[in-house]
Amino acid sequence: MIETEDIDGLAGEYVLGSLDAAERAEVASRLSLEPSLRIAIAAWERRLAPLVEQTPEVAPRPEVLEGILARIAPRIVDEQALGRPRARVLPGAVRLAIGAGALAACLALAVAAWFFLAHPGKPKTEAQVAAMNCGALYKDFWGKLDREIYSKISAEQLAGVSRMALRAYDACQAGDELDAVNLFARLHKIGF
Repeated sequence: MIETEDIDGLAGEYVLGSLDAAERAEVASRLSLEPSLRIAIAAWERRLAPLVEQTPEVAPRPEVLEGILARIAPRIVDEQALGRPRARVLPGAVRLAIGAGALAACLALAVAAWFFLAHPGKPKTEAQVAAMNCGALYKDFWGKLDREIYSKISAEQLAGVSRMALRAYDACQAGDELDAVNLFARLHKIGF
């Protein structure tokens, strides 16, 4: 909230209904958080309540709607006067947005299909994931590595091996048995 904001003016616009939909939603979301805004809106509603009670409801003349429609869309009024159904033509930007959305949906489906078809060997149940015993595979790799080798390799190489071992462990935990086995096999083949 901006400190210099006119809470009373904002409350008046909210009660009068002169805010657009986004602004109205923002004010509505702030009501539970800001007691000063809630009090200002209640004050405006009390001030305007007598006007609402004194003024009878008046329905606009039918020509008013036709006049508004004639100014914003003369073609729609002409077609209605002729008795033809109104054709709905979308603006170019809307058509472009719909096309882009459809393209994005198709791409998402293609990626999802590729992902599920390209990785058919993944276990699907928790029992299958638990059967891989990821901790034993990880400990087995580090247990077979001779401590003398640690002293001979550079820190960068050791960090790379450690990252690969963690990737293999993560793949195992995620249920990707094929990837985990391949990574552990590559680790065992590394010559220092």
